[in-house]
Amino acid sequence: MRELVTPRQVARAIGVSEASLKRWCDKGHITCVRTAGGHRRLPVDAVLDFLRRHRRTLVHPELLRLPPASGNGELGAERSAKHVLTALCRGQEDHVRQIVAELFLAGHSACSICDDVLTPAMHRIGERWQASEVCVYQERRACELCLDVIAMLRRMIPPPGEHAPLAIGGTLEGDAYALPGAMVELALREAGWRAESHGSGLPADTLREALRAKRPVLMWLSVSSVADPERFIAQYGRLYSLASEMGVAIVVGGRALLDGLRKRIRYCAYCDTLAHLVTFACTISRPAHGAGTES
Repeated sequence: MRELVTPRQVARAIGVSEASLKRWCDKGHITCVRTAGGHRRLPVDAVLDFLRRHRRTLVHPELLRLPPASGNGELGAERSAKHVLTALCRGQEDHVRQIVAELFLAGHSACSICDDVLTPAMHRIGERWQASEVCVYQERRACELCLDVIAMLRRMIPPPGEHAPLAIGGTLEGDAYALPGAMVELALREAGWRAESHGSGLPADTLREALRAKRPVLMWLSVSSVADPERFIAQYGRLYSLASEMGVAIVVGGRALLDGLRKRIRYCAYCDTLAHLVTFACTISRPAHGAGTES
């Protein structure tokens, strides 16, 4: 469900008069809805979309239940990744949320934030864990914080349209990494797809059932860990065969898909980044975001 706020909250958050805000709504610049009692309400994602498109500043983000501004929105991806890395290692949830929210409001896409900020930070944490420079609990906590930030970003983007193409995905048995799937779901939703992550560690048979029941346009498979390559190839082969019969495009990616393994499986696209995935998805379909009722 979309998070709704009052015109007064939005006007104060943006730093304009309520009358100006209502004129923007009347002109269709900001999507709004009416309550059963006839009161005007604005979806937070629609407000943020307006701000980003018109390069307006959010003066008081806390009024929209967003982290307070720190003035670091123009740090850029590389410097932000370093700040996020430090905050993740220290378990500083509020600081991570603050950096990511400001990047988004400054115009960075959710896809690029995942590709250029969160992913590099998590890779570095993994390297530090392997070198015994961080503890297991720090790595696990960092994953949880990233999932929380992704959930925040999901609330900040407009929802896909009712008739947008569907994409589903997850990971196979033995792969318990949930973060890549959450990022894929977010990036595709931002691109206008009805994307559904079905979780991690899934038997191939249940993903085959999901294909039959959901009949998506695209299925993604994230591969971060492969304990038994032969079993993975067998499971994946059954999944690919059904997808091929149904005309569903299968996209794969992940650090465990090394060249030797990747050469033994078939797929429609292999993607190193979320940006690559979104680009491929757009060659299949060009969905449009859903719109609320303008009042």
